Amino acid sequence: MTEPLPSPYATSQPSAATYPAPPQYAEQPVAPYPAAYPPVVAPGPSVVYVQAPAPVAGPYVPQKSVGVAYVLWFFLGALGVHQFYLGKTGRGILYLFTLGGFLIGLAIDLFTMAAQVRQVNAQRAVGIR
Repeated sequence: MTEPLPSPYATSQPSAATYPAPPQYAEQPVAPYPAAYPPVVAPGPSVVYVQAPAPVAGPYVPQKSVGVAYVLWFFLGALGVHQFYLGKTGRGILYLFTLGGFLIGLAIDLFTMAAQVRQVNAQRAVGIR
């Protein structure tokens, strides 16, 4: 006859004697390879230095004025003259044919004119406009 299986609900824990003991080493195992290999060196220089060309001073580009842009906006804004002054020809033509974007564009320009002038001046300084 066979022995009955232990109940999975048993409360007793197996003793430590039932588990095998971990192996004991007299010394640490030795690696199968030498401790240090010579460094791998690629032939030729590993870093190439390239000298950047010296910056060349371009022509002087005068900056646009926020005050002039607001004066043009106030008197001739519906015709888009302030946009032409900033070099935004496409938007100037749009304002010219729609009377300032049906006056909505003029209201927006009232609050964004200083940022537009700063953006145009920054672009002109690096040669974009």
